[in-house]
Amino acid sequence: MKSINNFIGLALLSGALLTSCSDSFLQRDSLTESSSNTFWQTPDDALMALASCYDALQSNQLYNSDQYSLGPLYMDCISDNGGHFNWSGWMEGYDMAMGIHTPSSSIIGSYWKDCYEVISRCNVLIANIDRVDMDASQKAIYQAEAKTIRALMYINLTMTYQDVPFLTAPLTIDEAECEKTDRAAIVAHVMTDLQDAAEVLPQNASSRGHITKGAALSLLGRVALYNEKWDDAIAAYKQVQGLGYSLDPSYAKLFTQSGETSPEIIFAVRYEGPGMSEGAAFNAHWNTPLEAMNGTIDLADAYYCKDGKPTTDTKIAELNGGGGLDVSKPNPAHFENRDPRLYSTLFVPGMLWNGKGGIDTSASNPYANVYGGAAASLSTVYVYKYFDPTDTSNSWDNGQDFYVVRYAEVLLSLAEAMVQKGGYVYSDVTALVNEVRQRADVNMPTVEEVEGTSLSKDELLEVIKHERRVDPHHQHGDSRQTGEVDETTGGGASGEPQVGRRKQETAQGRKVGYGRAAALPRYHRHARQSERDGKRGRAQRRRQIGLTRCHQPRARRSRPMSRRKFLFSKLTASTAA
Repeated sequence: MKSINNFIGLALLSGALLTSCSDSFLQRDSLTESSSNTFWQTPDDALMALASCYDALQSNQLYNSDQYSLGPLYMDCISDNGGHFNWSGWMEGYDMAMGIHTPSSSIIGSYWKDCYEVISRCNVLIANIDRVDMDASQKAIYQAEAKTIRALMYINLTMTYQDVPFLTAPLTIDEAECEKTDRAAIVAHVMTDLQDAAEVLPQNASSRGHITKGAALSLLGRVALYNEKWDDAIAAYKQVQGLGYSLDPSYAKLFTQSGETSPEIIFAVRYEGPGMSEGAAFNAHWNTPLEAMNGTIDLADAYYCKDGKPTTDTKIAELNGGGGLDVSKPNPAHFENRDPRLYSTLFVPGMLWNGKGGIDTSASNPYANVYGGAAASLSTVYVYKYFDPTDTSNSWDNGQDFYVVRYAEVLLSLAEAMVQKGGYVYSDVTALVNEVRQRADVNMPTVEEVEGTSLSKDELLEVIKHERRVDPHHQHGDSRQTGEVDETTGGGASGEPQVGRRKQETAQGRKVGYGRAAALPRYHRHARQSERDGKRGRAQRRRQIGLTRCHQPRARRSRPMSRRKFLFSKLTASTAA
């Protein structure tokens, strides 16, 4: 026993001696993993750090999507573009769509958290890259890319939450509790960052997926437009016009993997695949149209007839015994002769999905091949954009890029900024809209042919707004959308929307806009088409999110969406056979 005690004493003494010899004995760097002390050594380290910034954009709450998030796909479910109808509460966006979420919902902070994860990674790179011995010009480009990605997050955050914590350097533990910064100050800093980045970034990326001069300028235009800085927006967008971008002649192919290299794409979140474990879920389906989320008739009817005028057909489907719509017996004629962009955005009656879905009027049961049953769309309309019906083996890992900025956004946003500023030349504005309308495989009539040559400012803004909806952009808002802000509903100086996401997306059901019922700008308004007379109007709703401390978003319980057209509640009386 004595020998054992002596051994223990010797061991303790040895530990004491070792500790006394070096205060950092217990603070050694990992022998198997990188640390802040060992990482920033080579150009490869810097490249990996930059890759981590891009990688964080693939979050389901940002530029990916699955059934457990709202992300770019399911965000439409709190708008008039789409909704979770069939899978109810199992889908995370259902409570948000119905206005029955609570501030305690676990996903309230998910979007917030994921945005700040991207910001954190960008800040780490910006703060540490000077430690790396590498070409100075390449180092500057990496920093400019990180600043642009960070700016994108702050654009989204300020459009969603208004004032937020503004972090431009890595935080210490003691700094983890941080106050909000005034939104105007954030916007000013972001605009400076984007302008500086645009002067450094190359016009053409070294490899596909990297941020370019055009991306920085486009985002500069977006944040300027949203914040009513018309001159700044116009200047930025006109610079983009001179960089060689153009609209893809094929809208139908644009939102497929073959369209990823289109000259229309200014910035996209890259996904390798299919089958590369990148996790792109925009194409997620089960050999069937996406049953979990439906498109709406309100969205489908925003796609006018080929003559540029709204449809006058009101028969959506046959009526059931109770006087409601029998969605198992849809009317394909309602969707005929429409703007071609409809058929690349939504799966509507008469279209085929892997050979199924059409209606054979010569058969004894014309509807035998129609999607139906418990998972049938309550509107008869499904999601189609970004989807490849033939890709069934990789529907959760398909490699489809998500487009954050397209040239179509630049043209329509420039038109909006010009009108908002005033003193515009009418033909200059309509030329921008017409360019979008008349890409080769769309070829819709011009503004002059349909709306005329003497529209007022407000009427022109409605035209632009409508075009945004039917030529949908990306999931994140690209402008404050035609200046229609209700200052009585909360928000910043301009009362901008306060949206949250996923159940978290508390917010607001503000009508967002234009999308695929899947990838659309989140924070915009859109034109709403009257079922009877085709008059353009507005549909607004908003809710408010208040934020206090860093990583502590609080959501106010939203009001029920009393004005929301949950598909056919108002249509059943006008759909008689």
